[in-house]
Amino acid sequence: MSLEVLVLALISAVRPATSQAAVVALVKAPDPRRMLLVFTVAGFTASMAIGLLLVLGFHGAHVNLGGSTFTAVFNLAAGVMALAFAVGYRRGVVSVPRRERRTAPSTGATARLARRLRNPSVATVALAGVATHIPGLLYVVALNAVAADEPDRASAVGQVAIYNALWFAIPLAALALATVRPGRAAEYLDRGVSWARAHEQGLVFAIFATLGVYLTTKGAGQLL
Repeated sequence: MSLEVLVLALISAVRPATSQAAVVALVKAPDPRRMLLVFTVAGFTASMAIGLLLVLGFHGAHVNLGGSTFTAVFNLAAGVMALAFAVGYRRGVVSVPRRERRTAPSTGATARLARRLRNPSVATVALAGVATHIPGLLYVVALNAVAADEPDRASAVGQVAIYNALWFAIPLAALALATVRPGRAAEYLDRGVSWARAHEQGLVFAIFATLGVYLTTKGAGQLL
């Protein structure tokens, strides 16, 4: 498994996202262990299925278009998209889902999701697990990196599974805390969320700007 894929997986795990707000809400819900398990299994299963489908699709594109050309064009396009997002975010033109602040009104998609997960049904939690882990740019870039090596089926499954395990690190950690330290799980997660919220603007800009420069440079170099 390439270092690039591992780094992208770790970035996916820690970057600000609606899924983190969902995890915090589920830790405070009745029967948090069961709900966190459903959330994680449903999201992980759906993400794995999409990931394997895309890896196979990329492999087909490699055969038809030529692996090096397809990968180079994809990396260049993804790099430009990441740079555009970073610049737009810095200027306030685009935004990422924000976590609900204790002192702010309960408005916005994240706040509505948190309210729905205070006393949720199993179906609602499963849907939330899938909806908060719809593949984005980072996942697609990682899948392209996996497909570029033209792995066999077993290797592809293993690499996509490792990526998703890291992507779901926070839900898995919350499940472990809710099992081992049920009385302190919410406190620990609140601390982590507070830190991430305080550094959110810098984290988002740095992640996408760095990713954009890397992919643009890599794609341009592959085309030359």
